[in-house]
Amino acid sequence: MQLRLILPFISLAGALLLPNPSGPHPVSMVVESLTDKSRPDPYAPSGSPHPRRVMTSLFLPTNSTAVRSEVRTVPYMTPLVAADYGLLATSIGLPNSTFASFEVNTTHVLAGRRCSNGDRINSQVQTPRLPLVIFSPGFGQSRLLYGIMARSMASEGYAVVTIDHPYDASIVEFPDGSFVRNANISTDDDAALEQVIKVRSADVSFVIDQLKDSAVFRRAYDQHKIAIDFDRIVMYGHSLGGATAATVMLSDPRILGGVDLDGRFFNPVLESGLDRPLLLLGRQDHSSEDPTWPALYAKLRGARVEMSVKGAIHASFTDYPFIVDTLKLPKDTAEQVAGSVSGQRMDAVVKGVLVAFCEFVFGNKTAPEILQPGPGPVPELTVVQADLRK
Repeated sequence: MQLRLILPFISLAGALLLPNPSGPHPVSMVVESLTDKSRPDPYAPSGSPHPRRVMTSLFLPTNSTAVRSEVRTVPYMTPLVAADYGLLATSIGLPNSTFASFEVNTTHVLAGRRCSNGDRINSQVQTPRLPLVIFSPGFGQSRLLYGIMARSMASEGYAVVTIDHPYDASIVEFPDGSFVRNANISTDDDAALEQVIKVRSADVSFVIDQLKDSAVFRRAYDQHKIAIDFDRIVMYGHSLGGATAATVMLSDPRILGGVDLDGRFFNPVLESGLDRPLLLLGRQDHSSEDPTWPALYAKLRGARVEMSVKGAIHASFTDYPFIVDTLKLPKDTAEQVAGSVSGQRMDAVVKGVLVAFCEFVFGNKTAPEILQPGPGPVPELTVVQADLRK
C-alpha cells in the first residue's frame, strides 16, 4: 500500500536532482569511449569479432581562478542504461521512468582561461598535479550507478575515472548510439569470474595508458589547466570491482594501493597475496560471511586495514543511498534497497576512508585517525583490524 501511495508523487515530480558533490571543488565530467585495437574482445559474438572497447567517465575538480566555467544540469544516466535500471525500479513498485528522471549538476569548463585582471592570462596560476583514483563497478552494474560517489571524491582534489566493462555490465551505451548487452557469464562459476577479472584488469591498465598518452585527454587537461600525477594512483571498486582492484595490482605496479568495497576475492590474488597497501571496507560481519576476506588478509605483506560500516548492506556502496533519499521512500523500503545509512552519511564514510587511504599511500608517515584502531571520527565505522606498516 505504501508503495502505491508514492507512485503518483514520483510520476508527477518530473526531473529529480541528485545531490551535488560535498567537497570544496566544483566537478566537471569528461566522457570518452576508448578502443584497444591491440586486444580482441574475448566476449564478442563469434560472428562479429571486434577490438575491446570500454566507456569511461573522468571527473575533474575545477579551479574558478584558473578557468571559466558554468554549471549545467545533465541526465544522471544515459537513456538505455536508465531504462535498464527502470526494470529494477518496477520490481519495488516504482515507475520504470524513475532512473530516467534523475539529473545531476556538472561544471562545464568554457574555452579560454580566466584572467585576474580581465585583460590577459594570469601567468602566476600554477597547474596542479592531481592524484588519480580509478574505479571499477560491481558485476552487472553500470559505472553510472556510482557517479555521485565519484564526483564527491573528485571534489576533494582528485582526478577520478570510472570504467564500464562491456559484456559483464548489464548494458554499456556508447556515445555513437551503439550498445553492448551482457554476455551469458555465470556468477556461480569462479573460473568464469576469474576470467572476467582478468579482462577487467587489462581494461584498467589500458585506461591508465590512454589517460597518460591520448591526445583527447591531453586536450581536456589543457582546457581544465590541470595535470595528472601518474606516480600517485590508487584504485577502488565495489563487489567484483574490488576484486579487480586487488588483482590488477599484481600486474600493474603503477597502482600503489587498492580499496575493496564489500567484494569477495578470487585467484590469483588469493594465492599470491599483495605487497602493497590494501583496504577492505564492507558491511558488518562481512569477514565472517566471506572466507576470502580473512584468507587474503593473512597474505597481505603491505599495509592492510579491514573496516566495517554499521547499517550498510551490499548496495550501500553504490549511489542507491542517495537515490532512496531523493525519492523519499518509506523507511522499510529504503532499508531494503540501500541499508539504514543515509546517502549523506555513506558519503562521509566512503569518501572519508578513500581520502585518508590515499593520503597514507601517497606519503603520510602517520596514518590518518579514521584508519587507526579505536573510536574514530565517523561513528558508523569500525576498524576491525589494521596493520599500517609502510
